[in-house]
Amino acid sequence: MEASEYCIITTTTDSKQNAEAITQQLLEKKLVACVQSFPVQSAYHWEGKITASEEILLQMKTKRALFEKVMAEIEHLHAYEVPEILMVPLAAANRGYLEWLEESINP
Repeated sequence: MEASEYCIITTTTDSKQNAEAITQQLLEKKLVACVQSFPVQSAYHWEGKITASEEILLQMKTKRALFEKVMAEIEHLHAYEVPEILMVPLAAANRGYLEWLEESINP
């Protein structure tokens, strides 16, 4: 079991309800071991304008091999026309945490 087999996937969404729907679905399907959510202020280009908004940032811990499935679920449930879905591989992690991740998600 190597840290490089695991990742953090992030997305942002516009409402607590959408964040909760994404979180619940991914956890129920055991595609992720954990989802953390944070309120954030975002500023970005959209449709030719600079836009600022409050969003919910989700950080999801899972296996890299599940990225495509997680991405498909997020795209299906997401309220945005173009959601941000990023995967960041883990470079290192403590063994106990990796074992917990492995036990918490689908094989």
